[in-house]
Amino acid sequence: MKTSGYRAIAEKGNKLTGNMGAFGLALSVLAFSAPLTTVSGYVPVALMYGGAASPTIFIATMVLLMLFSLGYLTLNHAAKRPGDFYAFITHGLGKSAGLGAGLLATITYFIILAGVPAYFGVASADLQRTLTGWAFPWYYFTLACWLAIAIFGYLHIEVSAKFLTWVMVAEVIVCVAFCAGVIGSNPSSDLPPNAIFSPSGLFNANSPFAMLFAVSFFMGFEATALFRDEVRDPDRTIPRATYGAVIFIGLLYTFCAYALIRVYGHDVISVATQSPATMFQNAFDKFVSARMRTPVAILVLTSAFASSLSIHNVLTRYLHNLGIDGAFPQYLSAIHPKHLSPHRSSITVSTLTLLVLLPFIVTGAQPELLYGRLSGVGTAGGLILMTVVNVSCLVWYFREGRFIGAGVFKACVAPGISAVLFVALVVLVGKHFELLVGGEPGQSTWMLYSLCAVQIFGMALAVYFRKAKPEVFRRLGRNPDVEPRDGGTDDEAVLAVIQ
Repeated sequence: MKTSGYRAIAEKGNKLTGNMGAFGLALSVLAFSAPLTTVSGYVPVALMYGGAASPTIFIATMVLLMLFSLGYLTLNHAAKRPGDFYAFITHGLGKSAGLGAGLLATITYFIILAGVPAYFGVASADLQRTLTGWAFPWYYFTLACWLAIAIFGYLHIEVSAKFLTWVMVAEVIVCVAFCAGVIGSNPSSDLPPNAIFSPSGLFNANSPFAMLFAVSFFMGFEATALFRDEVRDPDRTIPRATYGAVIFIGLLYTFCAYALIRVYGHDVISVATQSPATMFQNAFDKFVSARMRTPVAILVLTSAFASSLSIHNVLTRYLHNLGIDGAFPQYLSAIHPKHLSPHRSSITVSTLTLLVLLPFIVTGAQPELLYGRLSGVGTAGGLILMTVVNVSCLVWYFREGRFIGAGVFKACVAPGISAVLFVALVVLVGKHFELLVGGEPGQSTWMLYSLCAVQIFGMALAVYFRKAKPEVFRRLGRNPDVEPRDGGTDDEAVLAVIQ
């Protein structure tokens, strides 16, 4: 009778397992931000508002997110449980706020995820038409992207991590080659380095808007703690991966923005405004190699695919954690007996994503409406969640942390400064939401209200659980003092293998 290994699986219940290190975890979450796609298509948007001050703004954004990370990782150490925003906000602000945050995080990541395959399809169709002259519908490529992500998501996280590592390495090579090509050529820009990296640029009228976009380019690093059960030595791995991701992506964006400014000089704002989609590629052709245009275009597509896979993995684990606690159906807490993945949550995410895409495919509606607006709404949701995490850390510190030796700077000063700045960014989003989603001022404000409604609904649901289902309420926030529900480890399949 075969028992080694499989009996251990059966005994683990619905707890995820893995052996990822800091490097693999960092690259897995960095893929979320799609560095090459961001540099080629979205950094020009930051340049549109920040101009020559953009590199300084990226450095300031990196510092802000390092301050956020100090509080975030303080809660990670204090809570010692998976669940990320859901668990951390529960730990600081209570179960009602925590469940509201869990639902908001789920909706936020799903909103972002739903738009990326559409972008992949449109960009792939354009590239294919350019290379071959044949015109295939965008949704052929979107469905291929969706299917591949569904397969990867069904397997163990380390399968995705290996793939994402290679994609990230290729993306970084392209970005570094671009920076090296520009700096090595030393173009005769009319903007010297001391003018580009001047701190005074932070106080320009449009700098807050540039920082708003810059923060959105970093999204993904905040999901490291979600994989707590799937990494080795989480108390070391998660901090190293989080700090490493923030610093690495911050420096990468800083130098890529610097290189673009060196290329275009004082014309950088006008070029970014008029030709944001070709700004990077034209500079790459001139200072690196025009022969690399097609390979770089293909890597932009793999970057978008990797981003979609990374978001899928994050969202899957939110559903898995909420399923374990009973806030979502117990079905979602299952772990595959062979792949040790949250396969039912993954199938659910894949199904819901397809349901969002199908109306656009059937009706022939423009998919640009999908990925353009959804990415902006997702950014707003992420900013709200990071703001609440800062507040949660402060409340936890004054209620408990200061009495058990939590560092004043890590648990109070850093999240306090971060909270003030994030509140300012959220207010900026509220006043100028059209910058993120397009359209006229006030036209899409209902989307922001919808995010708030999700948070309120989650809080109301927690109140219902407290009164009607106290056993579920006690488990909320991945409470380590309550035995999790073992619903769904496909026990029959595991026992069949054992026997």
